[in-house]
Amino acid sequence: MSAMLAATTDAAAIATDGALPVSNRYRNYVLGALAVVGFMCAVDKVVISMFMEAIKKDFALSDTQLGLLTGLAYASMMAIAGVPLARWADRGNRKWIVNGSFAVWTIFTAASGMATGFVSLFAARVGVGIGEAGCVPATHSMLGDYFSREQRPHALAVHMGMTYLGMLGGMLGGGILLQTVGWRAGFVWLGLAGLVMSAIFHFTVREPVRTHPVTLAGSDAAAHGLVAQMGDKSAFLWLVLAFSTTSLAGSSIMVWLPSYFERAFALTPIQIGGGLGLCLGVATAIGAVVGGRLGVRNAAGAKSWGAKFATWDTVVVMPFFLGSFYAPTPLLAFALLFCAFLTAGMILGPVFSTLQDLVAPEARATAVAVVSLAGVLVGQGLGPLIVGAISDLISTDAAAGATSLRTAMTIVACVNFLTILAFARLKRRIDVLQAS
Repeated sequence: MSAMLAATTDAAAIATDGALPVSNRYRNYVLGALAVVGFMCAVDKVVISMFMEAIKKDFALSDTQLGLLTGLAYASMMAIAGVPLARWADRGNRKWIVNGSFAVWTIFTAASGMATGFVSLFAARVGVGIGEAGCVPATHSMLGDYFSREQRPHALAVHMGMTYLGMLGGMLGGGILLQTVGWRAGFVWLGLAGLVMSAIFHFTVREPVRTHPVTLAGSDAAAHGLVAQMGDKSAFLWLVLAFSTTSLAGSSIMVWLPSYFERAFALTPIQIGGGLGLCLGVATAIGAVVGGRLGVRNAAGAKSWGAKFATWDTVVVMPFFLGSFYAPTPLLAFALLFCAFLTAGMILGPVFSTLQDLVAPEARATAVAVVSLAGVLVGQGLGPLIVGAISDLISTDAAAGATSLRTAMTIVACVNFLTILAFARLKRRIDVLQAS
């Protein structure tokens, strides 16, 4: 097996910063607490999608401007702070990074409700981006120390599944808030709720002692620095490409789905939030847990299993995903989206576990930040802007908004064929490394 692949020998019991043994019960509590933070991160990120049409009318914005608010504004913080915060997480106290990020982004969520125009709302959404920049890499690093290699696919899948349930909270909750208190008060209430949860997290979660087992991936890390810690360059780059393209084809379109369903089917915010919450949130969460259990069962004996599974999983996703854009009724469109995201969610645990196999343990947070940075900048940053710009380019007629938006989403969704190629090449590279 290649010297660039991790061979982990995690201890059965992991200690916390107070050198106390960690019980399975407390380990699972920490997983739950981190999952709740991920849930709120997703809620505060996606809820603006439910508010988009109302914000568009209040501020007289174009689809391109909406794309900037939902994409580039959020992604810019990841570009600025993602890797530095992740390097800090690989060396410092991850609990403080997670909770500090949590508190900051909830304050900016509340500030979003006080915006007076496009510029101030854009600035507030930049601040919300600290959630993904600081929270996600540090969370993955903590879970890597709390759970053994065999259990990581499950732990990561549970965390990611709860994060996607946050989409249900953001979509359904956003629809309810929009119809009851309006988008401004909705942002404020979400910010206040997040601050309460941040206080609970601070007083109940402990930082784990870092477990840096001797790994083939990390043997040269001290001598060669960050580049060596990322493992095999070719494998890592293929994984980055896969993250980028799947985010571009998926995340950028998720942002626009509420607007599409309102324009195409004239549904109410609560109807849209409930339907999309089930499709994006519940379906992805179920898929993530199922995929995580499959990873526990199959990935232990073959480090390339996760990449192989992701390749074929993405192939299955595409007909459901593209078909949902052309369904003649909202019920059929929701059903196809449910199948698409149920299937897509299955790759989360296996793929993030594969990432931890490829890199040195002391670089887990940085590796997550690098691949997340690529996904956020390309998918969540440029993606919504690209969809909005194509929609505006095709038609400026408001009555034809659904048709132009459907075409724009279809064009961007086809990028997923590059995802299939990237995962297939990753699988082949890992097999070569294991055979050498």
